[in-house]
Amino acid sequence: MRKLCVALAALGLVACLVGCGGEGGGNYSSPKATFETMWAAAKAGNQKAMMACFSKACREKVDEFEKIFADFPKEMKQGKESVAGEIAAKAKQAKKVETGAEKIDGNNATLEVTTDGDKETLQFVKEGGDWKLHIPDLAKMDLEEMKKAVEMLKNLPKGMMEGLKKGPE
Repeated sequence: MRKLCVALAALGLVACLVGCGGEGGGNYSSPKATFETMWAAAKAGNQKAMMACFSKACREKVDEFEKIFADFPKEMKQGKESVAGEIAAKAKQAKKVETGAEKIDGNNATLEVTTDGDKETLQFVKEGGDWKLHIPDLAKMDLEEMKKAVEMLKNLPKGMMEGLKKGPE
């Protein structure tokens, strides 16, 4: 059951955070510019441009995660085809996004972002002269454990999957 919780938590983490991957021609001159590039691409549904806004470590993890997600039991996907697609959908639904304080310390930076009243601090790293969004928890995620958890989910009886999808009553 612990592995199931880890799998669901990781899926939630990646779905709630902004993912990575691909190449794009956006503005990465500052953390704020990178965020604005990513957000515009997400709202436009341009997953390739959105993904180009993230650190190499994040892009690699999301690529691996997408492969695992492709094997995720259909009952647990709830109609979602990819993590990046889900993120783009969430961006389109957001009503108000504001950027706040940007703090740069060498090749690391943070940017405060408030989305529909929810404030969070995003982390950025400088790669090849460009600022890229970096999600440390994602970059260090153990995908082998995730694969094991997905295998466990695939072997659950169908009725149990329905119960997990609905959540506690």
